[in-house]
Amino acid sequence: MKQYEYKFIQVPVAWNTQGIISRPPKAGSTFDACKDVIEKEAANGWRFKQIVIPFCEGRGVGSAQCYQVIFEREIS
Repeated sequence: MKQYEYKFIQVPVAWNTQGIISRPPKAGSTFDACKDVIEKEAANGWRFKQIVIPFCEGRGVGSAQCYQVIFEREIS
């Protein structure tokens, strides 16, 4: 039976000065940070699995403070 290990990397949400995530994403945004993390970890043998957005209090009800980028790789 195959076994896997998992890695979780937290990427903070990039808020502008008005406390809003800009749409569409701009260069240097949270989206770009997630892409960079995914590309770096893929080069190290990790497979991107999922992004989870935990919601926290602090910036209003249901506001994301960070993204959790999840990777997996088979244990040999």
